[in-house]
Amino acid sequence: MINDLINSKKSKFSSEKLISFQLIDGKIGEISLVNGKLYLSFQTDDEKDLTLVFRDVAGVEMFNIQNAELSKWTVSLNDPFTERAKKLSEKHTEKLVCYAFWSPWLEEPVMRILASDFEIKTQ
Repeated sequence: MINDLINSKKSKFSSEKLISFQLIDGKIGEISLVNGKLYLSFQTDDEKDLTLVFRDVAGVEMFNIQNAELSKWTVSLNDPFTERAKKLSEKHTEKLVCYAFWSPWLEEPVMRILASDFEIKTQ
């Protein structure tokens, strides 16, 4: 799915960060949404604390995500969540990307974020 972004004509917003960021066995902590930005505290498997900041958030879907172990994340331009957000959000979703966080035990993402971009901040 990262290839969707790399090969797209959309901006190449942080492709290298997406590829290099590993969240296997990491855990999500506190989540807050302020003025269209979603702040997600994340602890890596080697206990480094990071904050993922998502910009221009149009939608968030999550199920029991805090302190859950994660196996991967995917990034997509055509996730079904984007279509649902188009119907329900007042924001334009054409330039937004769906970031999905997956549990090692489920076939569905446990969290999806529809946003324009993200950055990783170390603490």
